Amino acid sequence: MMATEWLTMADGNRSTPPPPIHRFPSPSSRSSSFLPLLLLVAVAMTMLSCTTTTNSMVAGGIQRSAVQRSARGSRVRTEAFRDRVREKMRERVIRPVARRMGQLGTRLNGWWTGEDLDVAHGHAPVSSNSAPHGEAILLERVQKPVLMPGEGEAGSNSPVVLVDDVCMIPGDPIVRIEKAPGNGVRIFTGIDIIAPMDEVWKILTDYENLHKIVPSLVENRVLKRASDGSARIEQVGSADVVPGMKFKAKMTLDVNLYLENNPIPDHQIANYIHDDKMSSPEARDIGEKTGLRRGVFPRPYALTSLPHRDITMKDVKGAPGDFEHYQGVWRVQPLPGCAVPDGQDAARLTYAVEIQPKGLLPVRLIEKRIAADLKINLMAIREAAEEKVAADGTLAPAA
Repeated sequence: MMATEWLTMADGNRSTPPPPIHRFPSPSSRSSSFLPLLLLVAVAMTMLSCTTTTNSMVAGGIQRSAVQRSARGSRVRTEAFRDRVREKMRERVIRPVARRMGQLGTRLNGWWTGEDLDVAHGHAPVSSNSAPHGEAILLERVQKPVLMPGEGEAGSNSPVVLVDDVCMIPGDPIVRIEKAPGNGVRIFTGIDIIAPMDEVWKILTDYENLHKIVPSLVENRVLKRASDGSARIEQVGSADVVPGMKFKAKMTLDVNLYLENNPIPDHQIANYIHDDKMSSPEARDIGEKTGLRRGVFPRPYALTSLPHRDITMKDVKGAPGDFEHYQGVWRVQPLPGCAVPDGQDAARLTYAVEIQPKGLLPVRLIEKRIAADLKINLMAIREAAEEKVAADGTLAPAA
């Protein structure tokens, strides 16, 4: 029956409409309806995975950054610690040593420019010798002897002492270097001169003019002098450290004379060597164990039974100076047994000195230079004495 027909029928005859028919989708229709949902879930899972991966990468990057920052911090702290250590070393070791060596680090410019700088006191020095022209020529004739490798040290052939039956004419000065306890050293030098002992003595005791003869003296001033020949002298000595650069040392010395009838008292001499029979290693061993004592002078390098004269020099305690300990003994003696041409008189001059620098300056840095300069000084004294004898016409100088 058609719907229109049903609607035109009388009420009495109107029948109940048929129930609606429910149609279920086919399997293919259901799959089509779930597809968007599945796509949405897949996208959500992908986004979640990407978010997790991104978070992991960010966390890893943060962790690596933290490790790098920690490593950089460790390096910075290490470098800061090294800088502090370096500064402490500079402050406590390097700078004091540089000051004692004459501010070497700040005054090398003089080396390159050729200027002869006073590196110990920071200014160009006055003339090293104020000698007249003739005396300057005399000093120029003194050739600078250079210490040979190992000369005067352990293992060398330097004698323990110089005895009367040894003659060193002609010849260069003898030098011997012995270690002393602590930062100390003892240096012994000797030379034989074709001149009377009195002539050599006059040069040594002419304190006011020592700087005209002794090349290493750049300043020399007599503070006081007594009638017995003793004196107090202020001196500045100089030694070449490197070409064009000098190490200078200032000291105030008390000088005392001991003549033939008035020798140095035994208790003021380190007399642990009584003859030339002691071996060199044994003497060095004893010397290395014998401490430096103020007022007890090193043994004179000349061991003699002949009449002789001595001069002791000792630094004045408390006076400004660059040595903690400085004292020495000059000895002059005749050499009647030395075969000199034409029967001329001969004399021996020796010097024994013990030194300990102030502060942190190692004595090993300067001992060889001091020993070399002592050889130069002895040669200059020999040259001056022999020239004086020749000029007086009393004795002809040896060829």
